Amino acid sequence: MAKRALISADNHVFEPVTLWQERLPEQYRDRGPRLVTAGDWYVLAIEGMPDRKLSRVERDGGDEPRRSAGGADAGARLADMELDGVVAEVIYPTFGLFIDMVPAADLQMACAQVYNDWLAETFLHRPDVFVPSAVVPVRDVDSACAELARVAGLGFKAAMIPTSPPETMKYNAPAFDPLWRIASEAGIPLSLHTGTGALPQSERGPGGAVINYAKVGLLSAETLCYFAASGVLERFPGLRLVFVETGAGWIAYCCERMDEAFEEHEQWVNPKLDAPPSEYVKRQCFVTLGADRAPLLTRSITGIEPLLWASDYPHPEGTFPESQAVVARIFDGLSDAEMEAVVCTNAARLYGIKPGADRRPGSVGNAAT
Repeated sequence: MAKRALISADNHVFEPVTLWQERLPEQYRDRGPRLVTAGDWYVLAIEGMPDRKLSRVERDGGDEPRRSAGGADAGARLADMELDGVVAEVIYPTFGLFIDMVPAADLQMACAQVYNDWLAETFLHRPDVFVPSAVVPVRDVDSACAELARVAGLGFKAAMIPTSPPETMKYNAPAFDPLWRIASEAGIPLSLHTGTGALPQSERGPGGAVINYAKVGLLSAETLCYFAASGVLERFPGLRLVFVETGAGWIAYCCERMDEAFEEHEQWVNPKLDAPPSEYVKRQCFVTLGADRAPLLTRSITGIEPLLWASDYPHPEGTFPESQAVVARIFDGLSDAEMEAVVCTNAARLYGIKPGADRRPGSVGNAAT
């Protein structure tokens, strides 16, 4: 059976674990992410954060964690994409997801710039296939604006901000308006990926693993409401937000609940938007989905346009290398046009993957790398 052309809106790269040790300015190297051993474990140590376990130390002489799929070798990634029928991918970090939780603003931005420069060197040579997402910390808004403008100048077509802004900051604050303006004018969608801005393992009591996994969608739902109900999306019609790896069924709930408040409690609503909040969500917000059916069953509420299929390669909960079979099973019942939109054309339009490019499976490895 012929493979369907897929664009994954959420894939990951295992960046070199020693990246920051090697590239941070000298004054940050003892504070930034560094590979150390703690007992039987390799851990990533970062100033102001708990150590993150990576893998067990190999006693056979191996001197750092070894990775298979998901590395920075473009040829190897293209081969895996070919196997899975994926013709383009949006790329997020692995270790770099924790940059947004670094408490010191200067160290945080230095770490982001190191990652962004490495990402540009590694992936921007194939914009028809690779859409790497820059990391833009927002602890200091002026620095965030400068970094977003810088990566836009490098040619990035995607950037990531934390799902939860730091401490007392809220995304409906006017202080963030310059950042939204830069993103809008540059045409760069801003992604809010699970696990950014707050440690995901906040509940450690009974049921903690399930509670933590389930509530990431609730955090994203709250963040979406701050953008839609406050007028941010209305003031910046060119702003695009992508909620990544947080489930997707919650977006329909948000649309209905916000509209109910907007219409039934009008006397308390401020600001008075020109349209119900759901209209801005459907126009300017997107969610990634892999094997979840809920957003498909509620597409009459959200429309099909906000839905972006994602493989989550190379993570174990992702669909690689069975994406073709998973898509056929999970999306059964969608029309051909709807399926094409979710698995390919919605992402192509959002990220400017040229409609005239050859997106057939088998084409990604043919161009020079």
